[in-house]
Amino acid sequence: MCSMPTPEAPPAPAPPEKPSGSRAARRIGCLALLSAPFLLLAALVMAPVWITDHRLARMADRVLAYPPPPGTDVEHAAPQVEVSGGDSGDCWYSIRFELSTDRPVQEVLSHYRRARFEDPDGDLGDHEFAAWTLFDEGGTPAEDTSTSEPVIIDLYGTYTGSWADMRCW
Repeated sequence: MCSMPTPEAPPAPAPPEKPSGSRAARRIGCLALLSAPFLLLAALVMAPVWITDHRLARMADRVLAYPPPPGTDVEHAAPQVEVSGGDSGDCWYSIRFELSTDRPVQEVLSHYRRARFEDPDGDLGDHEFAAWTLFDEGGTPAEDTSTSEPVIIDLYGTYTGSWADMRCW
């Protein structure tokens, strides 16, 4: 006798698929999506500040690359660059760096004042130099065992900031 095929049991239903990712991952993704416009706005507001800071850093590099007077060494510390405010779109800035020299302070100052540096606006000589050294309480130069003394050079100037740089208003 011929046997008849018996029907097999129907396959069990597949379990429902879980969503890809956990609940915390979905929340983080939603938070990132919601915060993206605010981050873009912050970058848009800060871009003029970053551009100005880059222009000032390039100016500081030009000043430090200028050959110092004979008998003078530029300290290897990074210069201090600061935008200290502004008025109606003009920004005030200062760049400070330290030298070690056996020359008189006035000679070092005259050396840098004769130089023509391009400021952040692209103008030449639109800034002022000042120099100072350490003195003791009596007003005489501080005693130092070395033949060279530290001299601080300050460069002050203004440049026309962009309308969006908040520090210039």
